[in-house]
Amino acid sequence: MDVPDVKLVNQCLSGDNSAYDTLVRRYQKAVYGLCYRMLGNYDDAVDISQDAFVKAYHALESFKQESKFSTWLFGIANNACIDHLRKRTRRHSESLDRMIEDGCELPTTESGPETQVIRDETGRTIRDALSRLSEKQRAALVMFHYGGLSVKEISENMKRPEGTVKSDLHFARAALRRTLGSVVADI
Repeated sequence: MDVPDVKLVNQCLSGDNSAYDTLVRRYQKAVYGLCYRMLGNYDDAVDISQDAFVKAYHALESFKQESKFSTWLFGIANNACIDHLRKRTRRHSESLDRMIEDGCELPTTESGPETQVIRDETGRTIRDALSRLSEKQRAALVMFHYGGLSVKEISENMKRPEGTVKSDLHFARAALRRTLGSVVADI
């Protein structure tokens, strides 16, 4: 039987640490996925997702059960990612290489060196376009498209008005369309 998140949170607050283990197992892939897409680096994503769970554990008493636990947890993970990104130097980095390689391959039935060159070039183009987005635009885009969160949930996570989140999504998509042109027509 699937125990509701709220019940697990209450059990944890009552001293049952196995309840938190259940929450971690339930959300670790989703939180890691969010961190990976925000940071683009396996090691950073592992570290930051673990940090997010530790921060969430220590802040459980502040969880207002008005929203879903997952929304609250994704907010903590998102903020941890943004903090990590701010600590990085602003120089051009390979921060989104793996995301592009893993999640943004062009569908094709052909294989061979020419196809690989096209994929590599497309990946670099997409990576560069994503790196030019503001942290907030990138966060909103990742949470919406990869995290499956609604605009309302993103608004709660980022502590920004829904209209601002919609604007972030709009401008992020427009920037990607301008930069990528026909490479990605369905963003």
